[in-house]
Parts: sequence; structure tokens; C-alpha cells
Amino acid sequence: MHYRDVFTAEPDSVTVVKGRVTSADCEVPSFVPGRHYAENFGKQWARFRDVQLDSVNGTSISRDYLEQLMGRPLASLAGQSVLEIAAGAGRFTEHFVRHARLVVATDLSEAIFVNTALGVDNLVPAQADLFRMPPMTMRFDLVYCRGMLQHTPDPVKAIETIHRWVAPGGTVAFDIYAAGNLGKLGAKYVLRPIVQRMFTYDSLLAFLERHGERMLRLRWKIKPYLPGKTKQLLDFILPVYDYKGFYPLTDAQLVEWAQLDTLDAMFARYDNPMEHDDVLAVLQRLGCRVLSSDPKMNFFRTTV
Repeated sequence: MHYRDVFTAEPDSVTVVKGRVTSADCEVPSFVPGRHYAENFGKQWARFRDVQLDSVNGTSISRDYLEQLMGRPLASLAGQSVLEIAAGAGRFTEHFVRHARLVVATDLSEAIFVNTALGVDNLVPAQADLFRMPPMTMRFDLVYCRGMLQHTPDPVKAIETIHRWVAPGGTVAFDIYAAGNLGKLGAKYVLRPIVQRMFTYDSLLAFLERHGERMLRLRWKIKPYLPGKTKQLLDFILPVYDYKGFYPLTDAQLVEWAQLDTLDAMFARYDNPMEHDDVLAVLQRLGCRVLSSDPKMNFFRTTV
């Protein structure tokens, strides 16, 4: 399917990108005319585009997250249409295109130009702003948005907006990060302004490429000696993300994930978390029906 079958507005530009799976040329329209707040995410995914792809790292981490947030197996998407918002480098897109009839994948950042599913016949990619989405010819059986809403300037408006494109009887599956048990005293909130004064995005990337592995290995040595919640002190002393024992990754993969998510945390332009009950209150005010939710993960499945 061509992007003109989905979007009725004329894009600001169209970039021809060679597909990563099929090697076929793919037209990616951009409806974003200039600079935007997600530029660092574009840099991030261009550098780390393969890190979270199950097809590359040999795990089912992304698939498991996807099915957990959807609340159903991917096979249930057969014959259905999906709108994926904040598709990035395609950690979920690569699964969607294997099961759904049509996948429209959008992202505000330039990450959409390195999405792993580019060139697949049932994918329509586009660079688009959630708040200025061009008009579309259809609504979708599933609207999916993970890991993004807290990074918008207005997450309440964003929650309202993602419900505009769901078809009658369809589902919206989304999450939004909660602030964590330390709230705004958490390490990333305390350290972010300090880090941004000391580093640019590019210089922090260079620092992490040079020293991130040593920092991470030092964390691994110290962590067993810290009891309970005192382990959170490491987030302030050695502020690099640590997924050892949480994800089934090799040490080399853990280092890349640490670099990726540390950059993500320290250079997000907006970071507006919401607690579970606050999201439920917004959904009630919007008249959305909550099919299910997960207070621990801050996952929500709704319909209108």
C-alpha cells in the first residue's frame, strides 16, 4: 500500500529509503516541516537501531512487551489494521508486519527512516507529529503507543489524541511512565540538569562509549553488597542503566542497552510521568472505556 492511500495531506518531503529486510525502495513521507523536540531520539535510534530488535539480539523481549501491553497474542491481529505511534527503529513494527494486514508506523523523529520493517509490503511509514497528525482515510483496529507519551509536552492531550484514530470496536493499547518510588527525587530527574550542563548529547555519547562499560561492570561488582533499596544509590553514583538479571542479554548487549537508555533518560526534552490513577481519571473524563489496565507497568487497554 502507498502512503497516499492512507494520508490525504501532501507531505513536506518524501525520502526514498532502501528497505532493511527486503532491500526494496520505500518512500517515507515527512509531515514535519522543521526542527522538533524529538531530534535527540532520532540520533539515538540511528546509532542504536538494532539494539532492541528481537531479530538481532536473539531474545523475545520486545515481543513479550508487545503482547503484554496488547493483552493478547500477536496472531490475533490477522486481517487487522494497526496504527503504531512512536514506532522508532521498529522493535515492535517488525512483529506487527508479520501478523497484521496493514501497519501504519509513525514517529516524530528521524528514527522512522531507519525502521527495520521499511520495504515490507504491508507497512506504510511516515514521519509525523502526534499533535499535528495529517488526516487519514481510515481508522484502525489497534492503535498502539509505547514508551512515548511521557516525552510529549502535554501527555493528557496526547492520551486524548491517540484515541481519535481507533475504529469502532477497536482497541487502544498504550503506556506512560510513572515517576517511580522516589518521584522527582529519582536519579534521572536530579542528574539530568547537571548532565546537560556538563555534556552535549554527542559528548555524552562519546563518554559512554569510552567509559560506560567500566561504569556498568563496577555497578555489577558493588550491587551484591548493597541491601534492598540502598541499591538505588548506585543510580546516583554510577548513573548508567543496568539491566543485568532483568533481561536475558549478553554482557556486550547489556552495555549497549545501558548506553541507549542512559542517553534517553538524560536528554529527553520532556519528561512528564503520570500515575496510574491519574491516567484512569483522564480516561474517564474523555469517555473512554477501560478494557483492562496494569498498575505495576502503567499499561492501559481502552476503547471508545
